[in-house]
Amino acid sequence: MQNENLIKKELKLPSFKSWDLETKKEAAKIGMTASMAIVVGTSFGMKSKIMKNLHIGAGVALVGFSLWHHMLYQPSKKRSAKMAQEAMVESEVTPPSKPKRTRKTKPKEA
Repeated sequence: MQNENLIKKELKLPSFKSWDLETKKEAAKIGMTASMAIVVGTSFGMKSKIMKNLHIGAGVALVGFSLWHHMLYQPSKKRSAKMAQEAMVESEVTPPSKPKRTRKTKPKEA
């Protein structure tokens, strides 16, 4: 009976894919802030083996969160390809415009 209940109840963990872009950016910023705080906090107790390992782990986490944060701010391939295609269509539809004529300024006389 208990096994059947466990089979019916599947644990659904939160999926990062279902988060919108702004939520992912906020999560990356919070992760960077927390790992930076741990790095700074553990830097004062580097004589202890536990603090040293925690310091290294938090540093690795900081690098990971920083890379994730950086990748979230890159333009997506789909969007940039779509914009390039729209630019191609616009350039084909509109004829090239003539350059505007500009007046030459006369030098000021003293």
